[in-house]
Amino acid sequence: MPGWFEWKIAIRYLRSNRRSRTLSLQTIISISGVTVGVAALMATLAVMTGFQHKLRSKILGINSHIVLTDGRGVPLAHPESIAAIVQQLPGVLHVAPFVMGQAMLSADKVVAGAVLRGVSPDEEEKVTRLQRYMVRGQLHDLIRPAAAKRPGIILGEDLADHLNLDVGDTVDIISPNGTPSAFGMIPKIRHFAVVGIFKSGLYEYDNTLALLSLSESARFLGIPAGSVSGLEIQVAHIMDASRIAREMATRLGYPYWPRSWLQMNKNLFSALFLEKTVMFIILVLIVLVASFNIISTLTMIVMDKGKEIAILKTMGATEGQIRKIFMIDGVLIGLVGTLLGLPIGYLICFMLEHFYRLPNDVYFVSHIPVIIRSRDILSVSISAIGISFLATLYPSSQAAKLDPITALRYE
Repeated sequence: MPGWFEWKIAIRYLRSNRRSRTLSLQTIISISGVTVGVAALMATLAVMTGFQHKLRSKILGINSHIVLTDGRGVPLAHPESIAAIVQQLPGVLHVAPFVMGQAMLSADKVVAGAVLRGVSPDEEEKVTRLQRYMVRGQLHDLIRPAAAKRPGIILGEDLADHLNLDVGDTVDIISPNGTPSAFGMIPKIRHFAVVGIFKSGLYEYDNTLALLSLSESARFLGIPAGSVSGLEIQVAHIMDASRIAREMATRLGYPYWPRSWLQMNKNLFSALFLEKTVMFIILVLIVLVASFNIISTLTMIVMDKGKEIAILKTMGATEGQIRKIFMIDGVLIGLVGTLLGLPIGYLICFMLEHFYRLPNDVYFVSHIPVIIRSRDILSVSISAIGISFLATLYPSSQAAKLDPITALRYE
């Protein structure tokens, strides 16, 4: 460990001259480089983490943590007995049935394809956050008779806008399977009353998803009585969903197919993780560039202080002590730059989150989400200080090897 002697000499070498208490211009430039790199790296990681968390929150607001279906693509028979088995697994909180299918929606000669999801409002509120996304109407309106005595339907906001529909309007649902008659297969058409509109912020759902009651969707899609398309499952900790899904597959066996939210969105979240990793590597290069300033600063100090280094050696200073002096200088530059960069990074994050707005018609959020995690701060700090330390190895080695006789020959 370096003693007071090394620290005193190291701090003196960072000043502009022996009598001044101000830092030299080269030292200030080196610290500034590290500061900018740390601030940029911290702000970028915070924004990317925020977007990742916001997107995950949106997806899990519409979908459950785990979806259990029949791997053969047929309706799930005896859902109550299966739900009872699933409910006994550690970590499982709630289980809800659902019915899923595709159909065409038609209103005033405007047609759009949609994904029909049949839900039980009481059970659905336990496994998703659909009720929070309702902008008009309530999820329970699906099981309340509409004014026209027609079954209710809830549409995504973009889908409702495309069909020019609002609460109280009527929409026709056309089944692609049709229904048999004396004249062959004819389209199955039913009239539904719009009882609510939701907005999740994700175009994929707001433009294609339509909600029906569990019984009405099963009847319209031809699902056998007592069967459903699958089960939605909520777990205590979302990061345990994949493990619980594997345990569920082992417990239930073939043909049951449980999938966690990570499996269903694997490509999306893998791309986000890869993007965050690549951005971290790229922005670390800023700190790496700043390390060249540290190398040049310490090299200039070695050249400028050659006489003093030689005197220190003649007075008994060892090569290890000389090396520690310049290592301390480099680590101090990295430490001060990191300590200055972190609050600046916080300030940038605060300004981005509160003063920069995003267009709602393009992005799923109105402002830039920012999440600052302690592990991100730790990784940024370790990277900056570690690179600063590595930058001291060459100049400190050169200073330690300085021959005092050669340095003092022409003095």
